[in-house]
Amino acid sequence: MTQAKNDRWNTAILQTATHMSILVAWELLSQFVIPPQFLPPPSAILRAFVTTTQSGELPRQLWQTVSVLTVGFGLSIVTGMAVGIAMGTFSTLRRILDPYVNALSAMPTVTLVPLVIIWLGLGFEAKVFLTWIVSIFPVIINAQTGVVNVPPAFVETARAFGCNRWQIFRRVVLPAAVPFFVAGIRVGLGRALVGVVVAEMFTALAGLGHMVVFYGNTFRTAELFVPIVSLALLSIALTSVIYRIEKRMQTWRPIQE
Repeated sequence: MTQAKNDRWNTAILQTATHMSILVAWELLSQFVIPPQFLPPPSAILRAFVTTTQSGELPRQLWQTVSVLTVGFGLSIVTGMAVGIAMGTFSTLRRILDPYVNALSAMPTVTLVPLVIIWLGLGFEAKVFLTWIVSIFPVIINAQTGVVNVPPAFVETARAFGCNRWQIFRRVVLPAAVPFFVAGIRVGLGRALVGVVVAEMFTALAGLGHMVVFYGNTFRTAELFVPIVSLALLSIALTSVIYRIEKRMQTWRPIQE
């Protein structure tokens, strides 16, 4: 067995032992120290997972959240990339839009929820809009930064080889900015999940956010952890997908680390 495989095995064993230790300590604390109504043991949360899955509630609410996240975050990636790349390419457009992007990015977008409900109601469209508006600005800012910070030497070398402006943009600027694009998507994903849950908590009609509100209001803490853990697992899964996409895009970069 090679050293790399040994390292992977050792890391996996260490991670498993750490996770199991945390779960065992949590179980013991919840059983003997902390009242379960404040912190339910993992065994009770597991039973709640089984119950909500068998009843169909968890799959149904998870699908609601995933569908909103897919549409809203997908729109934020498409529009955010387009706006960010355009701002990074055209300095006049950047000067015009920068104040708006900076102001809306820093503003707590949860304050827009009542206005969005007035505009779009409590349905799917309102939740998609909130997810989009919350997650688009990290994508815009990172895409703009990536295009602006392409090393001038790359551009000058391409010009020396006779590349026109479009070829420089497609073959030099975009590949060099890929790490910034991926960073923006990763940050935007976290904000998109926040946006989805906030929208569902305010509308309180469907989704994992609805489960959080319902079980929190009824003090069913074991069931309350079901949507919380589901959101954490969903975040881990989506982040893993982004990491895989980033690895595939590494071949586009002009310089390999």
